[in-house]
Amino acid sequence: MLILEIGEMMNRRKFLGFSGTTALVSAVGLPVLAHAKAQSKASDETEVALQIQWLGGATMLISFDGVTFLTDPAFGIGEQAIVMPNPNEMFDLAKGPNLKPQPRFGALPAFDLGTVTATLISHSHPDHFDAAAEVQIASDMPMIATDHDKQELASKGFLNISVLLWGEQVVFPTKSGQITITAVEAKHSENPEILKILGPGNGYFMEFEAGDYRKTVYWTGDTFPVDDVMASVQALGEIDVLIPHVGGVGTTGALGKISMDAEDVVKMVGRLKPKAVLPIHHSTFGLFLEPIWKLVQAMDGYASDLDLISEGSHILYK
Repeated sequence: MLILEIGEMMNRRKFLGFSGTTALVSAVGLPVLAHAKAQSKASDETEVALQIQWLGGATMLISFDGVTFLTDPAFGIGEQAIVMPNPNEMFDLAKGPNLKPQPRFGALPAFDLGTVTATLISHSHPDHFDAAAEVQIASDMPMIATDHDKQELASKGFLNISVLLWGEQVVFPTKSGQITITAVEAKHSENPEILKILGPGNGYFMEFEAGDYRKTVYWTGDTFPVDDVMASVQALGEIDVLIPHVGGVGTTGALGKISMDAEDVVKMVGRLKPKAVLPIHHSTFGLFLEPIWKLVQAMDGYASDLDLISEGSHILYK
């Protein structure tokens, strides 16, 4: 075990209760009410609790008891927010895809990088660690990544990278407790040959503990609900909050589907049975193909709460 010494919500039932297309929606198509209620809840809370702010894409601020993690930083804005190989187009696998700008729909929410304790990286594809983030994040920022991504991040000048292999743990002390993070495999494709092209990735199982408080989170990274990944997660214990990457990326391209869609997420929910599902990796960029309302429909009838928040919103788990 590696120890580093560094320092009422919108659920799917309420969502479906909105009348037809007359509900007020934000830039990403989620009810503004989700943002307003979550922000109010966060501002009123003083006791120890897990707080998550979604900044769009796979980027979050996960805060607990004086420690804050930044995930998969992508800060680009405008019509050319991210320039990357386009997985949604057909191309010759031997030659590779064409580079294409991907727009961000809406502004990057305001946040303070100075509050971040460490950055967790599932993998370093451009939509998960973009050029804007490379410039804005300090070179000595503590980072956790795969061995594969450590080499790339180091080549970009980052100096404080810890590798967390699948099954390994890191513990972050907090003011009155600790956060334990376990790396689990993330499979970016169900096709073994495509998986070789895309490279390895991490998901992270996180345990937040302080006194009598305990919550668990599984942040999936770009993965699918394949048996070996699900078995490794189930071995770590029950899940309070599942944070899946959705968006159905690649379904129209040569690589095939390389991020989960609604059908995949409900398979994962059926297998892991989390108390709540907080979907990210949707709506923000032109890269994402499947609208989030499809997950809303697919989750109807499941016991897990579907917590939908708009970009910039906070959600609190007591």
